[in-house]
Amino acid sequence: MIFLACCYMASKGYRGLATSRSEGYGEDLPDHLLTDPNCRKKINKMVFLWASAAAVLCLPAIGYLAYILADPDRRLSTSVLVLLTVYGLAVAMIAGYPLEKIKSYGNPA
Repeated sequence: MIFLACCYMASKGYRGLATSRSEGYGEDLPDHLLTDPNCRKKINKMVFLWASAAAVLCLPAIGYLAYILADPDRRLSTSVLVLLTVYGLAVAMIAGYPLEKIKSYGNPA
């Protein structure tokens, strides 16, 4: 699921829709950033790059899932489950970074 969400976010950034208020994540952006084409391009590129990186990081976990599902009698140790959980959290944090950064642009500092 994280892989699909990351691919969706990356497509929004690639198409330039990440800064759109109606179709993207631009509701937290101030107007001066939305009216500047260079800022919009920079933010869309940031969303594309971080979401793409998170999607690529999902691939080893998907490969390991295929390895696990290939043998139904395979048992997973607790340490492997903990490692996969931490890895999934790290990927989710990488995917969420541009969205949190966009929110910080809207907060007056």
